[in-house]
Amino acid sequence: MTTMDDAPDGSCTDSSCIECNGRTTGLALLFLLLAASLVVWQGCGRARPPEAGAAGSRRDPPRKMEVVEIEGDKLKTGIAPDDAALLARVKEALASDPELRTQRIEVDAQSGKVALWGRVDRASARTLAEQRARQTRGVASVHNLIKVEAPLGGTRTRPP
Repeated sequence: MTTMDDAPDGSCTDSSCIECNGRTTGLALLFLLLAASLVVWQGCGRARPPEAGAAGSRRDPPRKMEVVEIEGDKLKTGIAPDDAALLARVKEALASDPELRTQRIEVDAQSGKVALWGRVDRASARTLAEQRARQTRGVASVHNLIKVEAPLGGTRTRPP
């Protein structure tokens, strides 16, 4: 029996060599395992065709949409109709004033309470916005959070 140690350069070509045959068999098994794992891995991402009679198969007619009743909003999300109407009236009052029309003023309303916020270029505009909101029907209180800032390229002047 020949071994790799018998070959002058350390290589063996004898088919009866135990070491060579063992290495060849091990490499063949490793190659087969690698090929099998690639086949399995390639098949993982593919969708299987639907089974006959299964839901969603091409033979089934499309299902009709069902109407579902939803109970009242227990969390009270959204804005109440009265608050929405009040919000619209306050926004209308601010938009109808020529001095406030160009200002960046936001409005929120809840249960008669109105909050104003945003930025204006004059203190008089801040005061006027609060006055217009207070004069609106249905407003119980006004929380004025509007900030006065100088317009771009200009300076703010103090009232006398």
